[in-house]
This record gives sequence, C-alpha cells and structure tokens, in this order.
Amino acid sequence: VDLSVCVEKVDRDIFRRAFDGKVVLLGTVLNFEDRKLTSMRLSGGYDGTPAARCALPAPAGSVQKTRSDIAGVFVHATAVRNLLERDAVTELGFPARTILTIAFAAIIACASCMLAPSGALVAWLGLTLAYAAMAVGAFVHALALPLTEPALASLVALATMIGYRFVLADRDERFLRKSFALYLAPEVIETMVASGKMPALGGEMRNVTMFFSDLSGFSSIAETMTPGELVNLMNEYLSAMTDIIESHGGYVDKYIGDSIVAMFGAPADDPAHARNAVRAALKCHEKLAELNAGNPAFAGHGLSHRIGLNSGEAVVGNIGSRRRFNYTVMSDTVNVASRLEGANKYYGTPIMASETTMAQTGDAFAWRELDAIRVLGRGEAIKVFEPLADKGAESADQAKIAAAYAEGLSCWRARDFTKAADAFGQMAETDPASALFATRAQAFTANPPPPDWTPVNTLEGK
Repeated sequence: VDLSVCVEKVDRDIFRRAFDGKVVLLGTVLNFEDRKLTSMRLSGGYDGTPAARCALPAPAGSVQKTRSDIAGVFVHATAVRNLLERDAVTELGFPARTILTIAFAAIIACASCMLAPSGALVAWLGLTLAYAAMAVGAFVHALALPLTEPALASLVALATMIGYRFVLADRDERFLRKSFALYLAPEVIETMVASGKMPALGGEMRNVTMFFSDLSGFSSIAETMTPGELVNLMNEYLSAMTDIIESHGGYVDKYIGDSIVAMFGAPADDPAHARNAVRAALKCHEKLAELNAGNPAFAGHGLSHRIGLNSGEAVVGNIGSRRRFNYTVMSDTVNVASRLEGANKYYGTPIMASETTMAQTGDAFAWRELDAIRVLGRGEAIKVFEPLADKGAESADQAKIAAAYAEGLSCWRARDFTKAADAFGQMAETDPASALFATRAQAFTANPPPPDWTPVNTLEGK
C-alpha cells in the first residue's frame, strides 16, 4: 500500500503530527521473519503505544516480553535509544576482563586449599552464583561483566587444586588416617591432622605417660568360666576401659590377655598427657566398680585391677619386622610403669604413679605419697604416689587416711618407728598400705635397722 498516496487523499499533516521530533523505524513484527533470539532480561517493551490509525496489524502476542525471540526492528530501536539517552551497555576491556577472571579463579583456588573437596565444590557454586547475581546488577547499571571466562577459569582452578591435594598435599593425611584407623579414636586422628603435627612413623623421642593395667587374680576366676563367658566378660571389660582411655586422648598400644598397655602423649601430641592419664586411671577404677555392681557378666566375680603410671622420654614409632609392625613404644619409662602396676600388690592400692607423673599434673589431683621404692631391674629409687581423686573431690575418709599416712611416713623416714607405728595403726584396719607400714614399723621398733639404713623399699618381684 502506498501510504503517501493515502495520506494525500485523507490528511496531509498526519505524518508530521505523529512523528515530529521522533526517530521512526520501519520493520516487520511477523512471527516468521526477521526474528532475533533474546531473553526476558534483555527484551523490553517499546515506548508509548501505536497511534490509533497506525495500529499494528500483527497479533499482540508478537511483542510479548516472555517470548524467546523478538522482532529485529526492536534491536535497532534499542540501539537508537542507547545513543540518544547515552545509556549504552559498556563492556570491560581485555585487561580488565583478564584481571577479573584471574582474581575469581584465585579465590576459588584458595578456597580449594583451605576446605575439603566437598566444601570447595559448595564454595565454588556459591561464589559463582554470587558473581552471576553481581553481573546482573552491573548489567542493570549498563556494565556488562564477563560470565563465561570467570566460571570456566574457576572450574579449572577447582579441579586442579583438588587434584593437586589428592595426589600430593593430602597424601600424608590420608596415610595417617589409614595407618591409625585401627589404633586411635577418630577424634584423636582428626586432632592430629588439624594440628599439623604428624608422628614420625619411623621412630621418634616423645615425652609420654605410660598406662599399665592388669586384672587381679583373674587366672583363678577364668578357670571357673566357660570360653564363651570368658570372652564375653573380657570384651565388656576391655571395651569399657578402652573407651575411657581413648576419650582422654590415650592410645591403646596392645592387649596382653587381661592387661592393657596404653600411652598418653603419642601419637597425638598432648601437653597434658600426665593429667589425662591419671584422670583416665581414676575413671577406669570407677567404671570397674559400676560394672561389678550392674553388669550381669561381672556378677559374682568381684573383679579388681591394678594400674601403674609413669611419665618420661620414650621411643615411639612403627616397630616390628619387615612384613609386620605396630605403632608402639620402648624405653625404661615403659618398664617402670609395668613395675609400678605390679607394686600395687605389695601396698594394696589400685593405682600407683611415679613422682614424675605426679609432678606433671600440677594441682589437679589429691595425692597420697606411698613410699620410696626400688623396682626390679632399676638401681635408682623412685617415690611413688596414689591419686585419690580430683583436687577437692576426695572423700572425708580418703583425706583422713592420707593425713595419718603422711604423719606415719614422716616418722618412718626420721627413724621414729614407735610414732610411725602409732600413726599407721590408726588406719591399718581399713587401709592395706597403712597396715603394711604399721607391721614394718613395729618390727623395726623391736629390731632397729643399721645406722646406714635408708627408707627405700626394694621390691624383688614384678
């Protein structure tokens, strides 16, 4: 249709009134030609509405904002509008795009180094979505940020760092977890990993506290039980004691029949290893009393155990043959702890600790000094102590026995055996250690020792 001819015949001024001061673009809005792919965030409605006599013949749906394409003339209209209103979208230059891409990839790489692989993946997704949201906000303000390059670069950085950690960086941690999975409680392993202080699996000197325990008179009890009953009883006992030891940061080295050999301070570094070992020993003693009272497997047996504790330097590491080895410990510190466990039989005490262990616990516990002894295989005398309870938690009877015992021990070492016998005799009926010293003091009252006598008890047996 020749519009100019129509206008000449009807209204010559219609074009001027409709288009004066405006940029006019002519184009088709048909559904089958000159369509451009678009999206909801890029498409927009045109300004104003068509004049009544210039109503578009195309259906209204052809200019819906939700369509996946748009008439090409609207792209031209957008360009004209950007020029007129000076709000054209600006793209970053190549240097700025490169810096932004590298920075985003570096952030993802750092997150991958600090987090577990699953956490790094979550961080990548979160940061990528946050960056996409920022890009949308920037576009609204006429700035086009790159999307593809940062996303791809960060994904490559994520994959590269996870691969690097798996192959190299986390190799020691994986080896540590695998090596100690059957030895240590999971929380102890994680503490070791988090501290970054890996044990030297080939052997190293560590300051540790050794824990030896043994059931008293268990051989005679075992003879009265069937194999099934014996195994059930031992499993219950060892499980309960092991749980306590591991919950206090200890490492169970081995089980020897009904005995437990454990150490505190290795493989996990523990500055408070002596304190934790003593507390574990007290808890084990309490737990055995509970098992005797409430567990059917222990009914009628009245089990009791002895525990020896000693602190000092020891060699720890993987020790054994070429084909079979175990993470274990060797030193005189170990031997002394074993001897102290056996020395409990002589004094009738449940727990005995060396002076080095007692000194490293500070004022955390109430103690009773038992004696100065010389154990089998060692020439030097050792002062030994019995932990009674946490400081301030000892019972009135414990405090009374400890006070009388301390008085008797002081008199004993001063060679005043008559007063020593009286002091020890106050508690001899209820305290085996007091009864032992009362008997010894009475014997020395009748037959005093030679002038060169020293108040050291030499134990001949284990």
